[in-house]
Amino acid sequence: MLSRLSSAQWKSIKPAVLIGLALALLQIGFGAASYLQSKNLLWDSKYQTAENLTRGLVVAIADQIVLKDYASVESRIVQTMANPEVASVLLTDTTGKVLTHLKRRQGQEPKLEFEPVWIQPPVNANNALQSRESAFITTWGKVNLGLDLGWVRLQTYNELDTDALGSLRQHTLWLSTLSVLSGVIILGIFLWRAYFAVVKREHMFEVKLDEATKRLVQSEKLASLGELAAGVAHEINNPVGYVSSNLATLQKYLSIYEKVLDAHHNESDEVLELKNKLNYKFIREDMQNLVQETQEGVTRVKTIIQDLKDYARTNVATQYVEADIHVGLKSTLNIAKVQLKNRADVRLSLGKIPPIECAPSQIDQVFLNLIVNAAQAMPEGKIGLIHISTSSNENTVRIEVEDNGPGIDPKVLEKIFDPFFTTKDPGTGTGLGLSVSQNIIQQHGGTIEARSTLGVGTTFTITLPIKRPTAERTR
Repeated sequence: MLSRLSSAQWKSIKPAVLIGLALALLQIGFGAASYLQSKNLLWDSKYQTAENLTRGLVVAIADQIVLKDYASVESRIVQTMANPEVASVLLTDTTGKVLTHLKRRQGQEPKLEFEPVWIQPPVNANNALQSRESAFITTWGKVNLGLDLGWVRLQTYNELDTDALGSLRQHTLWLSTLSVLSGVIILGIFLWRAYFAVVKREHMFEVKLDEATKRLVQSEKLASLGELAAGVAHEINNPVGYVSSNLATLQKYLSIYEKVLDAHHNESDEVLELKNKLNYKFIREDMQNLVQETQEGVTRVKTIIQDLKDYARTNVATQYVEADIHVGLKSTLNIAKVQLKNRADVRLSLGKIPPIECAPSQIDQVFLNLIVNAAQAMPEGKIGLIHISTSSNENTVRIEVEDNGPGIDPKVLEKIFDPFFTTKDPGTGTGLGLSVSQNIIQQHGGTIEARSTLGVGTTFTITLPIKRPTAERTR
C-alpha cells in the first residue's frame, strides 16, 4: 500500500507511521525495562536471603561462642549450609583469627577447611556488610552479646537461579510479545484509518476536482461559443444569402433554357436571333459557375457548422488520439474568423510536425482562447497581425502565437493564468480562458509560457509532447 503512495500522500501519512513505530518501540522498551526490573528484584532477593541467613546464624551461635561450644557452632553452620546457594561460612574472633571454616564446591557436601588461619575482618562498625565479587556475594555479620565476640562471613554464589531466571525471561518475552502485537494492531488500525482519511479522501477530492475541471472547461467553451455565436450566425448568413440569390437567378436561367429548347432545332435565323437576344451563350456558361458557387457556399456552411459541433462536443473531450494539430488550428481559425475581421490578419508559418497524442477538441480550445485574446487586444482602428508558427524536435512540438498588440504590463503578466483574473470590461470575459488553457496543456504533459513587451506585442509559447508521458496515461 505504502509503495503506491505519492510523495504528497506519503508526507500526509508519514506522521502517523512515525507515531505508530514510536509506540511499538515504546512497547518493546517497556518489556525490556520490565525484564531488567524483575532481574534486579531477583538480585535484591538474593542479597536479602544472604543477609537473613547471616543474621540468623549470628543469633544462633552467639551463646555457643561464649560457651566455646564449637561443636554446636559447626552444627549450626552445617544447617545454614543446607541452603544450596551458600558456598562457605567462616567464623573469626575480633582479631580475625579463624575459629571455624566450612566450605564446599557447588553441588557437593560442605567440608571443614583449615585455611586461612587468619583474615582481616571488616573495619566498619556496622553489624552487617555485603560485597559482590566475581564468584561470590560476601556478607559479614558481627557477633555481639554486649561485647564484640567476633565475625561471621557467609558467601553465596554470585549467580541467579537458572530456573527462576528462565521463568522470568519467558514471562518477559510473552509480555513483550503481547505488547508489540498490541502496538502493531493499534498501528495497523491507525494506518488503515489514516489511509482512508488521507489517501481515499484525497482521491475523492481529485475525482471531484477533475469533474469540476471538466465542467469548467466546458463552461469556458460555452462562454467562447456565446461570444462567437452572433458572428458565426453572420458568417453562415452570407453564404446562405448568395446561395439563395444564385438559386433565384438559376430559376430565371432555366426558364430561358426552356424557351430556347422549345424553339426549332434547326439553326434558323429566327433561332439565332433569339439566342443573341437572350444572351444564350453567356447564360449557358454562367450557369455552371453559379452551380459551382452554390456548391461552395453550401460546403462552407457545412464546414462552419461542423467546426462548431467539434468545438462544442463534450463526449470526446478526454479521448486521447493521434491528431494533426494543423487541422485543428485551421478549423479553429475558421470559426474565429468573425472575431478576427477588422481586427487582425493571421499569418501561418507551419512547420513539418508529426501527429501528437492529444485530446484534439481541448487543444483547439487553447488555440481559440489565444487567438481571440490576441484579436480582442488590438486597439480600435488598427488591423493587427497574429503570427502562428509551429515546429518540432524528436520528442515535442512547439506552437507560438505572436501578436503585435499593445503588450501586457509585467505586473499583469504574473497573474494572467490565475482563475477569474481578467482585464476585460465586465460582461465581456470570465477570466477563465488562460487558466483553463494552462490546465489543459499541463494535463497533456506540456507547458505554456507567455512573454510580452509593452508597445511591441505578446507571444505565447506552447510545448507539447508527441507521446503522452507514462504517468499521465495511468491517471
